[in-house]
Amino acid sequence: MSNVTCGQKAATTNYTVAMGRIVGGNRAAPGSWPWLVLLKLNGNVMCGGVLVHHSWIMTAAHCFTGNRNENYWQVVVGEYDLKKQGTEERILQINRIITHPKFNQRTFNNDIALLELTVPIAISEHVNFVCLPESIGELPPGTMCYIAGWGSLYEDGPYADVLIEAKVPLLGQSTCRSALGKELVTSQMFCAGYLSGNVDSCQGDSGGPLTCIDPVSKQYYLYGITSWGDGCGQPGKPGVYSRVPSFINWINNEIKKSPGSREPTCFDFHKLSEMQDAQRKSEVTRLCAFYHRFCPPLLGPTACSRCIEEKCRGKMKKCQLGTFLQKLLDLLHPVEEFIRIRDSFSFFTETIPKFMENIYTNIFPSQGQHLAKHEKGCQSINESLLNVSLLMDEYKWILSIPIEKLSMRFQEVLVDMTSKNEKGLFKARVKATVGGRLATFNSLVGLENDSFYRSMARVIGQALDVLQT
Repeated sequence: MSNVTCGQKAATTNYTVAMGRIVGGNRAAPGSWPWLVLLKLNGNVMCGGVLVHHSWIMTAAHCFTGNRNENYWQVVVGEYDLKKQGTEERILQINRIITHPKFNQRTFNNDIALLELTVPIAISEHVNFVCLPESIGELPPGTMCYIAGWGSLYEDGPYADVLIEAKVPLLGQSTCRSALGKELVTSQMFCAGYLSGNVDSCQGDSGGPLTCIDPVSKQYYLYGITSWGDGCGQPGKPGVYSRVPSFINWINNEIKKSPGSREPTCFDFHKLSEMQDAQRKSEVTRLCAFYHRFCPPLLGPTACSRCIEEKCRGKMKKCQLGTFLQKLLDLLHPVEEFIRIRDSFSFFTETIPKFMENIYTNIFPSQGQHLAKHEKGCQSINESLLNVSLLMDEYKWILSIPIEKLSMRFQEVLVDMTSKNEKGLFKARVKATVGGRLATFNSLVGLENDSFYRSMARVIGQALDVLQT
């Protein structure tokens, strides 16, 4: 497309086929929503998203509650049929995940995020970005808009193989609050759908777009991001969407920020390996200049330069560790056998990321702790670099184990019900088959969903220690 115009769809044949009660949706025509993308976490379908710029995707912040590591995520553009490789389909890597700074994961208020891609997307007839509502105010109730995605065909049902679309009316704020509770629906949210039910977004559609068409220009504008709901398509329970016009200033500010105003990403550092020595040295200097703003005010020029160098080197090491942990994560996938028994996909979206997060937290003190140490400069960063080396040495043995032997299956978990601590965890005796050998060890486990996932990071670590010995 030589003259790119946002919000324009390619001409498609009348392909829409009624699919019965699939949360009221129909099968969409291939290429009919060229700005819709699919987000995958470790290769698994996780959320939808929408292309808003050559290098930027908008989606829901809650998609990243369990994992904000860009290495584990992929963006698929030009997707249509999940079981087939389409000619327009491309898999892209994420350079940066930016969730709204005021996102509340308990209430889902400000549930919006931006993803910066490592390379810009080439716009074509079937891949285009949607228009942002720069000058659109609140649309009146009854305005018909569109939702689309690969989410569940009905509540707790299977995901759709092909792209499903539906037409839904916007609901007034008072109607929305009456249906779902005034304390749950904030001014950053709105509802769409039918109070009679049957037409709604569902699990897996999170982060996807709700678009409305301008009757004059015939361009599609992004008005909402699929956020949450009480079930799927239930009577009196419409879907809830993040109100994009409320965030337009934040969106534009993030997209238009100059490269030097952002912390370098792991992708920026990975690219250094492809450069010649002189170019690499110049690029390292440019990337590391970002950390100048974090020099404690009492440090002199020499100490400040050393601090900048150490902070930048710390980020590089952290990126190396991320690559290492990705390999470790790949080797832990056989644990999925146990998860299939529990029928809980959430294991890989909540437990494993927490396991990785625990490792990061133990190695890297918070930035605030670094900045508070005016007198000590970057001592804590040097400690972090040492910890990275020690950790990689400690777990290097894992990489030598054949993947067919690296598996864990729980046999028995005996819980002392009188031992609940302040974090909601119980003392337990765990029996598991680890690497083909029966192992027994003590641990702390949770019995509720949240505490269960939180405790599994520790259990996996202990199982790995058993496997080592």
